[in-house]
Parts: sequence; C-alpha cells; structure tokens
Amino acid sequence: MMKPILKRWRSWLLLTFLVGFLSLTGLTNSISVTPPRLMFTVDGGDYFEGQIEVYGDPDKEIRVKTYFMDWDLDLEGTVQFYTDPGQVERSATPWLRIEPTEFVLPAGSKKIVTIRGQVPLGTAPGDYWSMFFVEFLPYSALPASGMRMSGRVGGSITVTVPGTVTTKGRIDAFTIQSTLVNGRPGVTARLVFVNEGDSVLEPSGRIEIKDLQNKRVGLVTIPLSKVLPQSRREIRIQEELRLKPGSYVAIAVVDYGGAKLAGYQVVFTVL
Repeated sequence: MMKPILKRWRSWLLLTFLVGFLSLTGLTNSISVTPPRLMFTVDGGDYFEGQIEVYGDPDKEIRVKTYFMDWDLDLEGTVQFYTDPGQVERSATPWLRIEPTEFVLPAGSKKIVTIRGQVPLGTAPGDYWSMFFVEFLPYSALPASGMRMSGRVGGSITVTVPGTVTTKGRIDAFTIQSTLVNGRPGVTARLVFVNEGDSVLEPSGRIEIKDLQNKRVGLVTIPLSKVLPQSRREIRIQEELRLKPGSYVAIAVVDYGGAKLAGYQVVFTVL
C-alpha cells in the first residue's frame, strides 16, 4: 500500500534539515519550490509518487534542471552531500525518478514536477532518504539585461518501509564544565548520542544538576536534534547558570522515542 504524505516547510534544520529543507546561494528570492519535503510510507515492491510545484520568476524566463543527490549528517549535524552514488547506506536515490529533468519556465508561471519510485522487494523496514534539487541554469547571453541567473533549491525525500524496526539509542559520552557564557557564569556541555536503530530519531531532554546532598540546583535543556540510523551526533549545549564553588552531579536524560530514556551521569567541579 502506498501512502504519500506532503508536508509544508517547518523550521527544523536540520536540513536546515534537515536536510527539511534547503535553499542554496542564487537569485531565488522570487523563485520557490513547494512542498520542500516529501514523505512516503511504502511496502517493499510497491510504487509511490508525489509532486512538487516550481514557481518561476515573475519577470524572467528561466531554464531549469532537476536531479537527486545523496546526503547525510556529520557528527556535528551539518548536512553533507555526495555526488557519487553508493556512499550512503540507506540512500533512496536509486529507487527514484524525476520528470521532467529539464525545462524552460516562462515568466510568472509554475511547473508541476513528478517524483516517483519503487521500493525493491525485500527491503528491510526502516527509513531511507534522498534529496531533490531544482537548479536554475544560467543563460549564456541575455542581451536585454546582460544578467546571468543561477542557483538551486532543494528538498528532502524520506521513504519509510513499514515493519518491525529497532528503536534503540544511547548516550555514548557526556562532559560538562563551568565557564563564562555571554560574559556571565554558566555551563557548557557536550553530549554524544548514538542511534543504533533503523529509523531517524529526534532525541531531546534535560541536564539535571544536583549538589552532593542530592538537591537540584540547576536544569539545562538539551535541544531536539536529528540523528540518522546507525549514526552518531554530537550535541553541544551552553547556558547561563550561577553555581557556588564545589562539586556537583550532572545527569543527562534523553528521550528519543524508545521504551526507556537514555541517561548518563558525571561529577564536575566549580572553582
């Protein structure tokens, strides 16, 4: 069964992601693509299809090219693109087709672009992804104005193959120290979260700071982050917080959607 879901832009990024999702340098202030995110839930062997709308410049005719690229996130959550295939294990790009791949967009008009694909039979349950790009190609000559226009707008594609998936994550490392934040007393923390499962996770949580009498003296928010399957993500946090000199226990608690919360505890000293 095929269930295409088209979602409007929301400020997330990642992308930003997230990779949802991305506008790159170019004269695209009057050119837009919607929706910026396509999501499908498709059984192995089934087909899926969705559409995006490309709106042109109100005053100029534009030549347009469409294509896909693989992407993932590095340890710090920055989107990385790959021009060569086969570098992203959970890439959906080989399954996808886009039509048309090149066209001329008259001034003030829009074009419907269709993205379709088929999930290979026997594909393991979980999330797979790609990104579409709509690139505005420069003309070699525009005698009336002498201008050249180029740029591209991208959006994310997520294909979820239903079935029994492993939702598993853990905090692999956690450090915290007292420092100045914006010139005031505060703390900085570094947390590494590992997604050991088959689907994209969005962990968030808190850091509880307690004195040695187990009294809570501070609470720091761990912001929501996107972590791809079988990947690690470093999350850095800083917050103004005045603590008296002494030793403290910091407990990081993360909710990632699993059966249990992930936790990590360290002791640190404020001088």
